[in-house]
Amino acid sequence: MKNLKFTAYLLPFFVLINCATPLILKQNIKSKSKNLEIEVLKVTDGPNSFASGGKNFYPNSPELRLIHVTVSFKNLKSVDHEIVFSRIALEPTYVTIMDDKGKEVKKLNSPTFVRHFEVDVWNDVKEDVSGNNFATGKVETKLTLKPNEAATRTLIYFLPKEVLPEKLILLDENSTTISIK
Repeated sequence: MKNLKFTAYLLPFFVLINCATPLILKQNIKSKSKNLEIEVLKVTDGPNSFASGGKNFYPNSPELRLIHVTVSFKNLKSVDHEIVFSRIALEPTYVTIMDDKGKEVKKLNSPTFVRHFEVDVWNDVKEDVSGNNFATGKVETKLTLKPNEAATRTLIYFLPKEVLPEKLILLDENSTTISIK
């Protein structure tokens, strides 16, 4: 009976350790282009699934994992600026896939999913559940920022388990590159 109580006492501790998400980025990284101020707030290896529209989504291969990159964007222009999420790649920038005819094709490693987040007055990032619904296909593909407006989003990428992300690349007119190692 003593062993059972001891095991019941330690079980939550082991569950907590097993569910911990490894942090890849140790500190925030800021970068500026002539149009945007970009701050990478957090890069995590996992969680290896995300929920949307009442469903859970996982990588379709055991060789893949999900990398979550939380980024804050601020428009420095005096006019509206559009950010297209499919043009923000995580290095390795391209992945090789097979097309319908069995030919290898290089595909941009852009985010699979974008989550809405808001930042409170203490700079804590909180999830805003009013945004994307992956199950119905209603997903945010771009963001238009007014002058001096800032927004925070988490971009979710598929990456092979043996590859560590090194850079976040914004394929805009300047090809802004942010090293995250």
